[in-house]
Amino acid sequence: MVSSIEFSYKTFSRASPSSRTKLDIRELGIQFGCFRLIPFVKKGLSLYKDRFLASLPSSKQASADFTRPVFTAVAFYLCAKKHKLKIDKVRLIEVCGTSESEFFCVSTSMKDLCHDVFEISSEKKDPKEVKGNRELPDVLPEKRKFDDGGYLSDEGPEG
Repeated sequence: MVSSIEFSYKTFSRASPSSRTKLDIRELGIQFGCFRLIPFVKKGLSLYKDRFLASLPSSKQASADFTRPVFTAVAFYLCAKKHKLKIDKVRLIEVCGTSESEFFCVSTSMKDLCHDVFEISSEKKDPKEVKGNRELPDVLPEKRKFDDGGYLSDEGPEG
């Protein structure tokens, strides 16, 4: 099985010349209406770059290219998901000029290396474990029983 780091490294060398244009984080913030994400995206990209380079052998570190727009787009998308903001992923992929498979590969790599930054809580809670107000008695009079003392003074036997 190929690790996500090795797989992501392959995406560096496959880039088409058209995808080498610079994608500005501020432009994405304006286009998608998420201007407040900019500092989080910058921090995430910086950490990803440092951790990715640290995971590579020194002979391959010099050839790593983080200027491709797919990295900015994926970091923007993951930050938006973490902050529970809706982003049109298809439009974002079109804006950055990459393929969906490359976007997915870089996304997987970023989540693996920077899970502390891009961690997205997707675990669903078991409804049986969520207590809520199930222990509280029903407050509707028609749901009450005589045994519960639920009769109103004008409905039941006086006592």
